[in-house]
Order: sequence, then structure tokens, then C-alpha cells
Amino acid sequence: MIQNTLQRNCSRNLISSFCFVIVVLSIAALSRTPIMAATGTFGDALYFSLTPSANLPTTPSSLIINSPTYIDVPAGAKLSVYLMRGDNVISTSTLTFQNAYFNPQVFIPGQVASFVLPGASGASSGPTLQGATLAAGETDLAKVTMEPNAYRLMWILSAGLMNAPSRAVVTGGATSFMFVDLKLSAVSAAVRAGDQKPGSVLFFNRYTSSASNSTREDTIFNVTNTNPATPAYLRLFLVNGASCQTTELQLCLLAQQTVRFQMSDIDPGVKGYVIAVATNVLGEPIQFNWLTGNAIIKQPGGNINGSYGSNLSAVAVAKRKDGNVPNANGLAEMVFDDVNYDRLPAQIAFDGVPSQSASSNATLLSLYRPVTDLTGAVSNATVQVTGWGGVDNQGKIISSTGNTASACYSELAMGTFRLQPTPINQLIPSGTTAWFAASSTDLLPLMGAQFNSGEYNSGSNGRPLSFTTEYKIRIPVA
Repeated sequence: MIQNTLQRNCSRNLISSFCFVIVVLSIAALSRTPIMAATGTFGDALYFSLTPSANLPTTPSSLIINSPTYIDVPAGAKLSVYLMRGDNVISTSTLTFQNAYFNPQVFIPGQVASFVLPGASGASSGPTLQGATLAAGETDLAKVTMEPNAYRLMWILSAGLMNAPSRAVVTGGATSFMFVDLKLSAVSAAVRAGDQKPGSVLFFNRYTSSASNSTREDTIFNVTNTNPATPAYLRLFLVNGASCQTTELQLCLLAQQTVRFQMSDIDPGVKGYVIAVATNVLGEPIQFNWLTGNAIIKQPGGNINGSYGSNLSAVAVAKRKDGNVPNANGLAEMVFDDVNYDRLPAQIAFDGVPSQSASSNATLLSLYRPVTDLTGAVSNATVQVTGWGGVDNQGKIISSTGNTASACYSELAMGTFRLQPTPINQLIPSGTTAWFAASSTDLLPLMGAQFNSGEYNSGSNGRPLSFTTEYKIRIPVA
């Protein structure tokens, strides 16, 4: 349910850089070192396959995972272990730490996860850790031991550090117990940077829509909760590129649910970008590195009749620190510094820009800096384009005159770049391509996408080459 609330050329000739200065915005820089968990960033998922060395008992009574060799977690931390068949969650075991627990070398193991037969949740096959409460999962374990390769364990620690487990124990049958090796088979993609990963915040670099069907201009958004067990609350902020004002949508996605909506139905006649934030039921941003999405954009060609489409994946940002972002006087401030959230791009590259000569192609760049305030306040900041430049095919430095654009969103047509002394059509002759880099002189974030219409219709996100040290975006808590 949706509620409306609110390249020198790679052949021979060009390297170009775009320089921006934000006049009004001023953000302090701070460098920090991220804290990494021994099993990967806490809050992200680890997947373990069951690899027994012999046949498992056909009448098992329990599947137990004993504590790893290193544990350091704060009070309130929770370890959730999901027994899965394929992508389906069969049962869940949870270990909740009432007190902080630190043990750098665990000699006497205790249960950290347990799965038992239906109706036997109170059964105990050994002690758990001191100051922690274990809730066993119930399932038909005979199905697991008969076909162990079909099952896997998903391991998520909400806070702190904990080594990966190496073995599980199956009890019951003719033998009292049997060891099962746990092999790390995958790590959540949220621990890697890029637009091909899930995250807690999604940036959709462009949307466009028309109030009429005559221009055939529209955008379809797809947003997915990839978590196999937990629902997600989302707040989507639609930023109008012309005014910098925001409109908010609220979504609730069940586990593994996807939602699709069309911008001409929601925000017709507007161009801009979207920021989606995972929150709790109170509207406070939280760590939920399971969101993915894309924008399918249909827009008029710059030099051809009709329209063409582009499919842009959402740029996903992982929240690295567990828990929620506190509500301070009705506002929550998200800090993108590789400690709280991933850093945001400072310089982005555009690949394979084709020649603009003879009107064979028309390339458009959409660039923006995420607004620092998503409460709906209008930003008066401007972007001063201080130099469009590069090197021509004789190695001569070129430069350009300045341009001014809106800080929150700009569209720049490659064919109109005022390069001196060599026109852009000589810098990128017919039949050649180039790459460009866009950056900001103040080292604050810059994001965007490129679109080409003509001989080759295409669209893609700008690829990050470097990242800011720190940037803050605040949202109203609602």
C-alpha cells in the first residue's frame, strides 16, 4: 500500500573533469575508521551450508550450534539464526543477551542456536551463555537430516562482534550425537560498495513523468525487501529538481515483497530524484541492509522521434551502525561517514560517451547533490560550474566558461558544453567515444546518471571514483 504524505578519449583524445562549487551548503569533514565485525559487518547476513561427513540420523532430536571462539556483544544484542530451505525460512532460533558479554577465547561452549522437534521448544540439550536467553526453533528435523544439502543457516548478529561458528551438532538416533561442519557459503552483498547491492538507504538518481501521455515520458519504480523473514518500513522522499521541495510516500513491505508504482500517477509533470530510507514504526532511520530497487525511465529522445527506455539500479547505502538514528526534536540526522552509513560519492565517471557530431547521438547528464534537509524546506543553494575541461588530441589543455545551476538537480546536454578552444565535436570525432569525470571542488557529494539517445540508446548511473569524508542528511521523524 502506498500512502501519499507528504575518457583523453579511450580511442585517442579526451579526459574531461567537471568542477562544482556549492555556494551555500557547508558541511564539516570528519574522517573515521569503520568498525568491522569478525564475521562481517553486524546487521548483515552470513549464510552457512550444512556439510556432514557421514549420513545423519534419521530420527534426530535436535540441531545445536555451539558458541564460537570469540564473543563481544553489548547488552540487548540479539543473534538470530534462520534455518532455511532455499529462500524459505523454516524455523528461527534467537539468542538475546540481557547483559553485555565478552569472552575472547571461549573454552567451554554454550548453545547459541538450537532447533528441536515440534512441541519440544522447552527441551534443553545443554546450557547457553551466561546472561543470555535462548529461544529454540521448532521444525521437522528428519527432513533436514535426510537432505542436509538442501538447507542452510542464515546468521544475523544485531550488534557487537562474534566469530563465525565452525560446527553444529545433531543429537538423537543410534548415536548420541554427530558433528556437522558449517561452511560459509555467502555473505550479504551489503558489505560491498556499488549499485548492485542492498542497503538501508536507496538513491534513485532520476525520475521523470508527464502530466499527459503525448510526450510518452514516465518512470516506474520497483522497490524490494529481500529479507526472507522480516518486514520493512520505508519512507520515500521525492525531490523536485526544479524547486528542491520534497514529497513523502510511506510503504510497508512484507518479507520478500516487492512493490511497483508509476510516477505519472503519483508526481506527474516533475523531474528529480528519490531517496528511500528504511525506518522503524516510529519513522526513525534504522539498519536494514536488505532493500533493493530500480527505476525504469521512459523519456523522449534528444534527436530522434519517439521515446526510449533506461533501467537504472538504485544506489544502495548500507547502515553500518546497528540500531536507530535518534529522534532529536522531531528530526533524525543520518551521517554518511563509513561509520554510521556508507560514504557518498564525491567524484563520478561516465563511460562510453559517444560523439555528438552530426546529431547522431544526444547525451544528457543528470547531476545532483542530495539535499541536506528532507523536511520540505526549500534550498536556495546554487551550483557554480567553474570549469568544463580536458585535453584535446594534440595534448592541448582546454577550458570553458562558467555556468550556474540549481544545487539540488541539473540536466546538462553534452552537445551544449562550451569548451574552448576546441569544440566538443572535434574532441569526440564521429565514430569515437570518451569518458568524463564529474567532481565537486568542495569534496561534497555528487551523484547522477547519463542518458544517450540516437544510434545507441542507453542509460546508466555515474560510477563512484572517490567518496566524501562526511555528509549529513536529516529527515523529519514521523
